[in-house]
Amino acid sequence: MKSVGRLVTLYIISIILTMVQPLYPEQELRSYKLINADKLIINKIEDEYISNLLGNVHFFYGETEFFCDKADIFEIQKIVRMQGNVRVNEDTLNLQAGNVDYFRKTERLFLRGDVLTTETHSDSTIRTFEADEVEYFRNSRELIAKENVITYDERESIHGTCGELKYYLNEGYGYLMKKPILSIAGKDTISISAEKIEYLKNYKKVAATFNVQTFSKDFIMSSDFLLYFSEEEKAVYLGEPKFNSGLADATAKEFQIFFEDQKIKKAILQDSCYVHFSEVENQPKKSWAIGDLMEFNFNYGKIVFCEAKGNVSSYFLQETTKNRNFSANNTKGEHLILEIDDQNKIKRISVKDKVAGIYKFEHKNW
Repeated sequence: MKSVGRLVTLYIISIILTMVQPLYPEQELRSYKLINADKLIINKIEDEYISNLLGNVHFFYGETEFFCDKADIFEIQKIVRMQGNVRVNEDTLNLQAGNVDYFRKTERLFLRGDVLTTETHSDSTIRTFEADEVEYFRNSRELIAKENVITYDERESIHGTCGELKYYLNEGYGYLMKKPILSIAGKDTISISAEKIEYLKNYKKVAATFNVQTFSKDFIMSSDFLLYFSEEEKAVYLGEPKFNSGLADATAKEFQIFFEDQKIKKAILQDSCYVHFSEVENQPKKSWAIGDLMEFNFNYGKIVFCEAKGNVSSYFLQETTKNRNFSANNTKGEHLILEIDDQNKIKRISVKDKVAGIYKFEHKNW
């Protein structure tokens, strides 16, 4: 009798499993782990089961966590299509969008509609990317953002905009294209535009190429190539660099610019240096200096010291005012030192080695 009872029990269990199997195919549904959904519908189309999850959807697919309003999971194709308030959590990365398609076989995520990607650094600061569309490849940890891209790095206080951005998370390397602009915030803001802007080692080094412009409220610099080192607050400009401000214009083969609080602290010009000066901002720059090497010190954006070496030639004009006479100093030499006061007036001119020149002045008794 006990044997008969066991057989009857096993028979009933087998019938129940047969009835349940079409709704919950064991092997197929193990590909994801469902945490919550207000409604679950499973359909079989041809040879594939498709799970439709509706309302407060929360599930894991592999190690990746998903939240959304609606999800369709294609078991054989291993594709998930999500809509409405989609959130994807993976390690230090959080992705949000209106619509997300996840291709499990290639580990590719395609996000569109108000996409926001947030990466959390080890020091708890964040880096964000906003765009109309984002592709993320999980295996290579490569992110591609397109259309109306905005990026922000909290640790380095850097903002950026462009039409297309690529970012390799493992290397901390990325680049901006299609009218990119990168801005470094502080007491003042310095912005960089170019045809392409690359950042390396998580913005520790920035490289900009072709039609490069660096600008702030005090100056504009242009060149073909720029390297910026954030830890040193140093920028190197190559390829016909030019500097323009209300008080001075300069050209050379190479600029090395050192910043402090986004203002120029020191500038070193090398090879074929040519600088024009003005005593009054936004007035004609009638004074000039030429040399093989020139170094300038700045105080709050104004030149206070200049030293020029090698084949130096200069002309400094001092216009007549109520409290001083006219003077014009045209000299040549190998070494020039120029000191300027806080009113942008020349305090001292010193020329050494192979000195030659003409000094003109007009004397009046006041």
